[in-house]
Order: sequence, then C-alpha cells, then structure tokens
Amino acid sequence: MTCLAVLSPLIFAASLASAAPVPDKAAPRLSRPPGIEYQLSGPVGERLKANLENWELRAPAANPALVQMFYDRERKPDRNLLPWSGEFIGKHLCAAMLNHRLQRDPRQKRSIDRLVTEFLKSQGPDGYLGPFDQNRRLTGKNWDIWGHYWAIRALLLYHEEFGAPGALAAATRAADLLVDKFLDKGIPLTNDGSFGQMNYAVIHAFTNLYRVTGKPSYLAMAHWIVREWDRPGAGLYLRYALAGKEMFEFPGNRWESLHDFQGMYDLHLLTAGPELRSAFQHIWFSILKGDRHNTGGFTSGEKTTGNPYDPGAIETCCTVAWIDMSVDMLKLTGDSLVADELELSLFNGLIGGQHPSGSWWTYNTPMDGVKKASAHDIVFQARPGSPELNCCSVNAPRGLGLLTEWAALRAADGIVLNFYGPGTIAIPAASGQKVSLVQRTRYPADGSIEVKLALAKSEAFALYLRIPAWSAKTEAQLNGAPLNAAPGAYLRVERAWKSGDTMSLQLDMSPHYWMGEREADGKASVYYGPLLLAFDPAYNRLGPDEIPEFDARQLALRHARAEGPYPPLAIFEADAANGTSLRLCDFATAGVYGNSYRTWLPMRNLQPRPFDRRRPVWANRP
Repeated sequence: MTCLAVLSPLIFAASLASAAPVPDKAAPRLSRPPGIEYQLSGPVGERLKANLENWELRAPAANPALVQMFYDRERKPDRNLLPWSGEFIGKHLCAAMLNHRLQRDPRQKRSIDRLVTEFLKSQGPDGYLGPFDQNRRLTGKNWDIWGHYWAIRALLLYHEEFGAPGALAAATRAADLLVDKFLDKGIPLTNDGSFGQMNYAVIHAFTNLYRVTGKPSYLAMAHWIVREWDRPGAGLYLRYALAGKEMFEFPGNRWESLHDFQGMYDLHLLTAGPELRSAFQHIWFSILKGDRHNTGGFTSGEKTTGNPYDPGAIETCCTVAWIDMSVDMLKLTGDSLVADELELSLFNGLIGGQHPSGSWWTYNTPMDGVKKASAHDIVFQARPGSPELNCCSVNAPRGLGLLTEWAALRAADGIVLNFYGPGTIAIPAASGQKVSLVQRTRYPADGSIEVKLALAKSEAFALYLRIPAWSAKTEAQLNGAPLNAAPGAYLRVERAWKSGDTMSLQLDMSPHYWMGEREADGKASVYYGPLLLAFDPAYNRLGPDEIPEFDARQLALRHARAEGPYPPLAIFEADAANGTSLRLCDFATAGVYGNSYRTWLPMRNLQPRPFDRRRPVWANRP
C-alpha cells in the first residue's frame, strides 16, 4: 500500500488539476537530470550499505514513535516532545529516498511507502502535519513550522521520485494551512528569540512547491518571508549579506539559516533576482572563509563564529546543511572548487561522523577529541518509543544521499563528473541516451583514476572531469594520448564519444597542509588528496598529547597497513622532525575504537595562507 491510497479521489483530482509547473527564469550552470543510475563500491559504497542494514531499515521499527507521535498529539498524558520532534519523520524520509536513488534496494522502497502511508493518515483535517496539540501548534514558540518544512520537503521528494500526487496534495494542504495563518497577517513565524532561522526555513518548501504547482500564494509566501527576514528582531540575512557582512555577524547566525539561504537561491532561480544571487554567493564564501573547519565540517556550537579553529561542537546536522547548500552553489556557479569542498566534507566531516558499522552517527565530530554516538552525546532528545531518535541520527544519512545531487551533473554542452570512486554512474546525455561512466580506481587510497565510457551509439558532447585544486601536477590522458590539466578547474574534452573511450587521471597525492592560527597556532593539518589525516593512539605507542613536531619540508608519507575490524581508508607511516616514526590514518577512521585523536599536529617550516577564493587554504604547500 502506498500513500496514494489514503486520499480521496476528489483530492487526487484537485491536486492534479492545480499542478502547473513553473519554469525557472534564471538557469543554473549545472543540473541533475532524472534517471541517473549508480552502482558505487569502495569506501562510499561500504558506508551506504552499513547505513542501510544497520540504521535505515531497522530504525522505524526500533523507534515506532517516529510516526506514532503524530497520532498522539491530543492524547493524555502528553508525550513531552522536544520543540523539533516533528522534524524526525521528514528528515528520515528525505535521507531514505536520497539513499534509495543510490542503492535501489526494494526493502528501502517498502519501508518508505509504509512510513509515508502512515504519516499521511495522521494529517489533520485542516492540513496540519505536526505532533503538537491545539494549544501549541504553529505558535512560533516551538519549531513546528520547521517540522512542516521537513515534512513538505519529504513529500515533494516522494512525489518527484515515485509519481505520487497524493503526497503532493498532502504537502499543498499543509502549505495552505501556513499561508492562511501567516501570510500578511502580522504574525511572525517565531517569537522565541531565535531570529526565525529555523521556522523561516519553510521558504525553501514554498519555493519548491511553487515550482511544482505554480500556485501564486506560495510565491507570495516566499516573498513575505524575505521581507520578514529583514524586519527588526529577525535574521537580517539579505540586508547584511548585501552590505558585505560576514555570516557570523548576522543576528540569525545559527546553522538552520542555511536552509533559509537555499530558499534564497531558489527564489533567485524563480525570479532572476540579482540581489538574491549576490547574497547567496556572499554567504557561501563567508562560511567557507570563517566557519568551514579542516574536516569539512561546519559551525562551532551550532552557529557561525568567524573562526575555523574554534573548538566548539561541530554538529553533524550542520555539516549536512553545509553540503546541501554547497550543492546549490555548485549548480549555480559550475565552479569545480565547490565540488572540491563537497568532496572534502563527504570523505571527512560526514563519514567521519558515521561509525563504520553504520549503527550510529555522532552529534559532534571534533577536529581534536573523541567521537561519541549522538544517542549518548544528546541523549536528552530520547523519548519513550524513540530511544535512538535525535536531530543528527535522522539527518546524517541524508549527507550520503546528497551525493546524488552532485556526483555527476549535466552542463549545457555535456556531462560533468565530480565524484571519484570505484563504481559506475549512468547519466542521460542531452539526447536521452544513457552514458555509463565506469571508474576503475582505489581513490581516495591513491590518485590513479580510469574512467571508461559505455554508450550504445557514438554521440558528440563535452565531458568535464574535475581536477582538484590540491592536485598541483595532474597527468591526464584520453585513450593514452596526453592532455593538459590545470588544478582547480574542469578538464573539458569535447568529441564524438564512443563506447570504450577511456580518460585517465593521475592526481598529485603528495602531502598538502593547512597551517593553523588562533587555537591551532603552531600546528597544521595534513592532507593526502581529499583525506584529512589524524593521529590516533590505536595505531601508535604515544598518546595524543605526546605528538612530536613535524617538518613540512621533509614530511613524507609511506603507505602502511593496519589490522582490525575497521581498516582505515588510508594509513601512513611518517617521521617526525626528531626521527620518531608515527602513523597517521584518515579522519573518517580516526577514533572508531573510542580513542582520542588529533588532526592539528605540531608543525614547523610552514606559513599560514591568507584566505583566497581561488586557492583553498587547505591546499597549502611549503
């Protein structure tokens, strides 16, 4: 049974009659065509499988309040919910559907269908999709509207993926409720001192709904929220961004604002508003400059501080939001440096927050410290019937699924490959013909990548391969003939491609660095390709506070091996300046046995590099 069975034929007819998609007025440089197919192996494939088996499929049955809380909203005794409890179902469904794109496991589809069906049965007669009683719903003192944002986003994705007009109808009924209550009524979406950043994120739902349905009230609601942003006591996003202020200076500088900014991006596409584009890009670079850490993680203590060395908690939800916003930035600009950032976050801050078993994710994934299960670190979010549910446990897997939004995209003249790793991505060319990009590689364990094309008939188009900014010297070949490849750009090859054509890359995997300042003064982070390296006592005799100084001019990485149930993605022997031999492993594996690790290592003969939009600070070389 799917969600289509829970709505009446009249509602079906109304939803279909009202749906009139609206084209964008501004076109992004890159887009994701429907029908891409993925078969990923290697580290990412293993993490996807672990998440599916040990979290995604078992979580709903192990935490039945995921849906039951919506049926109990008027029952006594009260469930004592968190202000954001209503987000759990939407986040979980978004993650599951994105990961279904990557895996296409029939068990995923059955689980998703079952959850959507039961969730929609709980919808109130007025369209309400939250878990709170009549006295507390949509008040602005809780995060109920934030919960509706995630519910609408999930239902739209379900409709997009599976052709489910019933889900679209439910999403529009919930949206209509919000329009009727708030649009031009003089009632703010929040009055809890949060500057509206989480509840105003619903702008992103309204821009997407308007694109799908063309309903004018949804566009009006989006414009109303933009005006609300800049009223006294609100986030001041647009005003401050256009004035050149950094995000940490905004009154609304919590991580949830990134979803508000995604609504800003969407509204730019729908209206071609240049100020919206300028503000969005300015904010993205502001985050990159001051709040994206060496791990690719985002925020310190759930907000921006303008200090990437700040040791405050790097929440997993924040990193996923940064990936989400960066996907939009990549599509908008077509800039390969944004794809470099997505790769950095994926291989480090994101899967570094997932235990390799797949059974838990972190709340905080620190640069230096210990990785703890979110169910332990934020256990206060646990409730009867949902002992494992918290903001990060339901949202973190979405970071893996977002790979479908950037791994391979289409440009106006061809196909863009951003993700490197063993497996196959089959993407439709402009003609509709599927072009399979088959990668033979151990990347990121080494820098040798072979991309072989498979297609039914020859077709002319441009193929873009991302050359990371950190790869100072890249060797590239087409069918054995050398090509010139520049770091921090796409290698573009246009020709009539035929099945069996092969592109080969040998990326420069020599060490590169980020020399620290402030709290990391005198220390540096060491990178091997996209992988941040860490000192973990599990692979060393010394403790984390006994690490000797390294010399950036002499540091050489020698491949090593490590036994155990969770072998590192990469592990190296490296000699400190005093001759002591140490082992450094990839950040994703660091701390998996509960050890305290370090990514900021004592370093000499390296100078900090000023922030430069075209030269990543983490690609520094002595």
